[in-house]
Amino acid sequence: MKKILSILLLTSFSLASYAGGHAMSDNGHNSMSSAKSSSGVHFYGRMYVGYDDRSEGRAADDESLEDGGNKSRLGVKFKENLGGGLQLIGNLEYKFDGIDGTSNDGADCSNGGDNCRTFNLHVGNLGFKTGLGYIGAGTYESPYKTMGQFDHNIDTAWALNQHGATSTGNAGIDGNIEGVLSYHNQMGPLELAYMYALNDTEAANDETNTDQGDYAMGLQLKDMFMAGLTLGYSRSHSHDDGTSNDRFYASMKVLPNAGVFVSHEDLQITRSYSNMANVQGNVQTFGTHYSLGSTDLQAVYARGSADGTNNAQDYKSFALSAKMNLSKTSDLTFGYAEQDFDATGTDVTTRGIGLTHRF
Repeated sequence: MKKILSILLLTSFSLASYAGGHAMSDNGHNSMSSAKSSSGVHFYGRMYVGYDDRSEGRAADDESLEDGGNKSRLGVKFKENLGGGLQLIGNLEYKFDGIDGTSNDGADCSNGGDNCRTFNLHVGNLGFKTGLGYIGAGTYESPYKTMGQFDHNIDTAWALNQHGATSTGNAGIDGNIEGVLSYHNQMGPLELAYMYALNDTEAANDETNTDQGDYAMGLQLKDMFMAGLTLGYSRSHSHDDGTSNDRFYASMKVLPNAGVFVSHEDLQITRSYSNMANVQGNVQTFGTHYSLGSTDLQAVYARGSADGTNNAQDYKSFALSAKMNLSKTSDLTFGYAEQDFDATGTDVTTRGIGLTHRF
């Protein structure tokens, strides 16, 4: 029944707003960017299909045709001018798997459950844009993700966060956070975002991924000290145990068709360090983007260093991808990523190909 209601809801929105049209970026979408569009309701989306070959340790290879990262999206956004410089902004976006209909391809779906739904809410929020910035409430992509997101392959099988080259989880680089009050403002070269969780529900009834007191924030400076230079800092904080993830990053456009980026992450929130429980550590990431005609190349090297005596969880990661732009709305990507642990027998290697169309 949930699946049928989700399909009917999205279909009704699309029929009412298809004429508005929208081209979605590879790195997702949230309500703050809605303010840049003309007034009205807009339907947008992205369809992805990929084939990948993944091996972990000494286990047999896992080959699959899927959208296991839920890169495919369907969304609706709207903006209404209320007068006096005040705008009402809303955004509703679902992740979905249009290949086999299962949100998590690794889940046991014999008993159903959230991970076995075709559609999963990714973004859903409502707020106001004022002269002093945007303020809203709901579910958002975290500033830890939206500020300094350098991975062109996020949500694919060979994504950096799937191989230790960045943090992982909702408190990491792929985070979306629920039940939060959000503030966002762009002041010249300075961009500021802050989100605070308001939920205070008994654990047995709490279905959100945040608790009251959790917060995420980001500060970014662009083209302030030098043209093409971006500097930023972001944080995710867990109120229950007082741990935080902190990220410093920078990027520089060194040529018209080339750029470099670096980041340092201090990961203390559980499962943020290569999705490991009770392991904390640091990740340093170095990468470059290079455009060669209609092809965008990405190369990344990263080093993970676990805290304390967990040196068996130290690793090196390497990733390489080539995205061939078939048109303004479609691309074909070849990717390879590996995570090489200092301890033997636990390495991860993924290679694959993915086709994306945005509408």
